[in-house]
Amino acid sequence: METAELLGALCRELPALREVAEEAGDGPALEETLPAARRGDPVTDRLRELGLLELLESWTARAVPPGAGAEPSGGLVDLPGVDHSGRVPRGRYRCPLGTCRRAELPRPGDDLPVCALHDSPLRFG
Repeated sequence: METAELLGALCRELPALREVAEEAGDGPALEETLPAARRGDPVTDRLRELGLLELLESWTARAVPPGAGAEPSGGLVDLPGVDHSGRVPRGRYRCPLGTCRRAELPRPGDDLPVCALHDSPLRFG
């Protein structure tokens, strides 16, 4: 898994990864790794040392169904309550700082996706 993809998975799965690391007694070591990840530096080796890389990769493989990278059809996506028409321009939520490749499609009823790595909402665009 390349750095940008790994950082996207880390962004999405960090809360659960923190729980696993805490249970294993590696919570402080994971937290020490996060500043490098926030800078966009490679953290693959450190996550492997902590026994978290394989777990993160398996979660990512299950979370991305085939064809998930395809653009939605049509020019608009229905989102009730977003504006008076309930529609927004086509786009995705992306990393607020451009550190990773995480991209989330807006879905009706979903909360605004948040980057756990930067503790900031994803930007739409």
